[in-house]
Amino acid sequence: MKILLGLILCLIFQGIFLENSFALVDSNVREFLENRVNQWPELYLPSFKLSDTSKDLIYPKWFEGNWLVTSQDIVNDSEEPVIYKVNFFKNDSDLIVGDRAKNSESIGKAIFGETLIKVVNDPQSINNQITYLKDDFYIDSRITGRNQIQDDDIFFADELIIQTAHKPGASRINQVETITKFQKCSEEILEVDNSIKPSICGVQYVASYGSKVGDPSIRAIKTNKYKLKFEFIES
Repeated sequence: MKILLGLILCLIFQGIFLENSFALVDSNVREFLENRVNQWPELYLPSFKLSDTSKDLIYPKWFEGNWLVTSQDIVNDSEEPVIYKVNFFKNDSDLIVGDRAKNSESIGKAIFGETLIKVVNDPQSINNQITYLKDDFYIDSRITGRNQIQDDDIFFADELIIQTAHKPGASRINQVETITKFQKCSEEILEVDNSIKPSICGVQYVASYGSKVGDPSIRAIKTNKYKLKFEFIES
């Protein structure tokens, strides 16, 4: 993102121009994300004008490690919370990313139990994943839109996924939008020796749009809102 200084003032001014451009893009994305949250649950199929699906979701550095997640349905608070483990690690570019297959499988096990067999990433794309379940049932997931802000203090992102559920003799398409906002829990204070990581708190807004792919007039047919808390674990 930053241009190395050199070759007199020309490159200096060019670097300043580009940094301001990135700041403008980030500002526009933040506005888009805030609008999505404010519009929930009255959501229509999003238009990701600034989407870049060539890059994975990047998390703040304090996400690195293993976490026990408790997800509570806010709309239907009588529902039992879903509890699962997730992992975030440093990739070859020194950026923190989620272990997509492992994390998806962990969530799937918490929801589907023994019905889930495995989750497999597409080795050719970070955006494609297949979830295999019993009885020849599998779900093909493809991320078609992704927006996030770059901020060390907060994780704020939106993804649109086309899910195709396949079972013998039938297939069904659904579009799912997930808006996620995470930050360090405000009540948490780091231990003096920094051996304990602060918990992470956040909210996920989920909207389903059905099978009419790309139609911006489509209104969400189902919405959910979840409160999540991440507690650091050693393994």
